[in-house]
Amino acid sequence: MKLNFFSKKNDVSLESEAGYEKRHHAVSRPKETWKETHTGISFSMIAYISWKNLKVGKARSILTIGGVALGIGIITFLLSIGFGMQQMIVSEVTKNNPIDVIDINNGNLDNFVSLTDDVVNKVKNIDGVKKVERRVNTGGKIILGESQTDVIIYGTTSDYLDMLRVNYRDNGGSFSNDGETALISDRLANLLGFSNPYDAIGKKIVYNIALSKEVSSSLDAEKVTDNNEIIISGIVNNSDNTYIYLPTKMLQDKFGIDSAQDGKVVVADMAKFDNVKQQLEQMGFVTSSIAELIAGINSFFSTVRVFLVVFGVIIMSISAMGMLNTLSVSLLQRTKEIGIMKALGTKRYDVFKMFILESIIISFVGGLLGFFGGYGLALLANKVLIILGKRMGTELSYFVYVPTGFVLAIGGFVLFLGIITGVMPAFRAAKIHALEALRYE
Repeated sequence: MKLNFFSKKNDVSLESEAGYEKRHHAVSRPKETWKETHTGISFSMIAYISWKNLKVGKARSILTIGGVALGIGIITFLLSIGFGMQQMIVSEVTKNNPIDVIDINNGNLDNFVSLTDDVVNKVKNIDGVKKVERRVNTGGKIILGESQTDVIIYGTTSDYLDMLRVNYRDNGGSFSNDGETALISDRLANLLGFSNPYDAIGKKIVYNIALSKEVSSSLDAEKVTDNNEIIISGIVNNSDNTYIYLPTKMLQDKFGIDSAQDGKVVVADMAKFDNVKQQLEQMGFVTSSIAELIAGINSFFSTVRVFLVVFGVIIMSISAMGMLNTLSVSLLQRTKEIGIMKALGTKRYDVFKMFILESIIISFVGGLLGFFGGYGLALLANKVLIILGKRMGTELSYFVYVPTGFVLAIGGFVLFLGIITGVMPAFRAAKIHALEALRYE
């Protein structure tokens, strides 16, 4: 009996050990299986759930998306017009003025300097200078039959006219540096009796020219040279002044003119632009350039954009609060649902991703609608102004422009807005305990 007792006891002990191992494996195996099979919800399913949740609170979602769209739309409308006006103004300024040209003149009477041949050679030797052209400026009178009028006489070259982008119509030839032909303004042609300015082309006129030591180093006193003849070879269009262009070489050979009051310096390398400008000023010249004007225009519009961005940030802050409120309310309404999902094995970071993605969808859809709405409204406003301008006799052009950098900035901002407003509700949702969520009413 004892033997049997001990045998039964040993059997029980063996069974207990086997039961322990069985229980041990029963506990450990599910842990390994969980790691292998529960890898989280797929992104497509998370996106579907997020979109479905937005459709549940349709009215609230529409209002929130509308708030984001309104903010982005206002920013896009204002900045697209701002960028467009900046581009239009810069385009108009540079249309007749190359950006790589420095205008020089001897306006500094305390340190008077003229563009003689020697001075021109010195300017050409400045590092970074590509070309130098000068223009003589003096007074005179034009006579044609019974008509006569006072004019400004410019002595220049074809290269100078090209840099000045003078728009003129000729008889098939071009302004000759070595010839004895002239270009006159259309206004001067009208004053000489031509109702159609182009009828003056080919006509011979008489001109008187005033000479002084400012334009000729060989003169000690001023004098006027009368009864000089020249043929009109072209008409300068759209001019409000009365002037005539004569070849510099002809003025030098005929009247001894060897000095000029102003000129243009072409810079070969824009990196050396400021250095060239500084050296010209040290020589006594007064300088100006379109680059400086453009810099001023860009600075003005940059300041305007700063104010617009601040205004936009205020608007988007209100939109962000609306998004945060929407997601917080959604969290309260879905607490029990989140508890059920967690009880079924949904991981915390899956819940976190659901709320983040929901926030990004709101921000992205609102941003997309706002961008295209604001841009379309800007185009419409531009079109209306063009029509009104035509009725008032003013020619306007399209001035709506959105640079690529702005589009990328809007996209980045929309993504940032979606993430930053969704983080707090997402963390709160992820931290909810399944049992507490299931008890929530």
